[in-house]
Amino acid sequence: MAAGVTLEKMRRRVRLSRTAVMTAIATGPIALWLAVTSTPTTVQAATSKAAPTRAAASKEDPAGFAQVFVGAWLRSSANDTSTAHARLAQSMGPDVDLPEPVEGTQPRLESVTAVLSTQRSGNAWSVTVAAQYADGRLRNYAVPVVADHDGG
Repeated sequence: MAAGVTLEKMRRRVRLSRTAVMTAIATGPIALWLAVTSTPTTVQAATSKAAPTRAAASKEDPAGFAQVFVGAWLRSSANDTSTAHARLAQSMGPDVDLPEPVEGTQPRLESVTAVLSTQRSGNAWSVTVAAQYADGRLRNYAVPVVADHDGG
């Protein structure tokens, strides 16, 4: 008789488990239907305050020019003006002196990226360029740029 009682308890547990699983499966579509048919909440975008932001990319925006110049300038040296980087930096900024090399102070340059460009007045811009070095250091350079009629 003890075996019959134990068997009946097991059957009840199995029925209860099946009922719980079937209820969970059945309520899934109902919950989905409720979510779809419920009234949507309206979201309004917050108005932005006057904060410095990246200027919209336009034909006149010299961010790419400044990025290429800083990359070439950082990879060049005043001791060797015949390299491609030195010639490029000198052609883009003829009034800018090439950097003097100092042994062991600056690790290898990994990447150069224009971060922010701001139009100051007319065709005068200020472009912030970030330089990432192999040891993880990051340096920012503010590059003043005056765009000509062609945007360069």
